[in-house]
Amino acid sequence: MTSGYVVAAFLEAAGLVGLVIAVLRIRTERQAKAAELRSFLRSGQIPSATAGTPRGVDFASHAVAVPFTPGRGSGLQGRPSAARSALGRAIVRGGPALPPHLTGAISAG
Repeated sequence: MTSGYVVAAFLEAAGLVGLVIAVLRIRTERQAKAAELRSFLRSGQIPSATAGTPRGVDFASHAVAVPFTPGRGSGLQGRPSAARSALGRAIVRGGPALPPHLTGAISAG
């Protein structure tokens, strides 16, 4: 009868070891995916083709990258959007002011 308990304890321990290994692998894969996504987002690249799109449709030609421009060409400053003013209020309350090269208006053309 004790041999049955020994086998059960051994199988229980093996299952727990397998669970720990699986959790560690999942955690490592998540960290790798997060690092890959972080580097992709920081690169600013737009993918030329997306997976799962039909072959007859070219969605890559519709993607438009709008570069940041420090100021408008006409010199007239438009009214800031509600989102920009809320962000400005949040930054002023919470921390240091934005650097001057980031405070210009964003122009979409």
